[in-house]
Amino acid sequence: MTINKLMADLNNIIPILVRPRFPENIGAVARVCANMGLGPIRLVAPERLWDAPMQRLATHAGQPWLQSLTCYDCLGQSLHDCLLAVGASARVGKDRGFLVSPRQAGPQILQNAQHGPVALVFGPEDRGLNTADLDLCALTINIPTVGASSLNLAQAVMVLAYELRLQLTENSHVFNNKYSMPKQAPLKEQLALRQHLQQAFAAIKVINPENQEHFMRPYKASLERAGLSSREVRAWRGLARKILWLHRQLNDFYK
Repeated sequence: MTINKLMADLNNIIPILVRPRFPENIGAVARVCANMGLGPIRLVAPERLWDAPMQRLATHAGQPWLQSLTCYDCLGQSLHDCLLAVGASARVGKDRGFLVSPRQAGPQILQNAQHGPVALVFGPEDRGLNTADLDLCALTINIPTVGASSLNLAQAVMVLAYELRLQLTENSHVFNNKYSMPKQAPLKEQLALRQHLQQAFAAIKVINPENQEHFMRPYKASLERAGLSSREVRAWRGLARKILWLHRQLNDFYK
């Protein structure tokens, strides 16, 4: 793999910092991006954008990443062009869904990064990503630790970035083979499928209509592991449409 190709793939990996509290951490993440060759940083509703502490922690190398920062009001907006969103979570409760390690997630992240932007999503320093944030992500990563499960924000970004860079350089023959994995459907198609299936399942009472998001999570986990292509997404949405059509027909029949 050439250096140019390596840099192009890593540059498609976009760190998204959701509601970061401390400007020092934003600066430290900029330095990580410079070290590892990641793409531009996106911020979602940052609490403090203080220039001096950001620049100090970014050092000279990270200045281009600070200059290219973009801010969004909500996570959904920041994911507008992403093919895949991967959330990082230190918590492992039942609402976290199916969790993978950075090593397990690497191939899927790098495969998608060959085709367009992939988001690595990190939550605020004190609470991390909430369940609604993780519902917008196709994968949830948990970094294995001993004792204290929570890492500093820049540390977490570095762990993921290092693992991806290592996998990309050591397994270039895999990621250069366009037939190794089908191209995954863009994130907006995956989210549309999930919403369509949720609507269909709620209509026929497969899931509780009063708490749809909660009861949909086991199905969400299955879809995440599948890594569906656009063609497969269209096929599943055809099933959802047929379920809703049959449901309407039965309702009309029994009126």
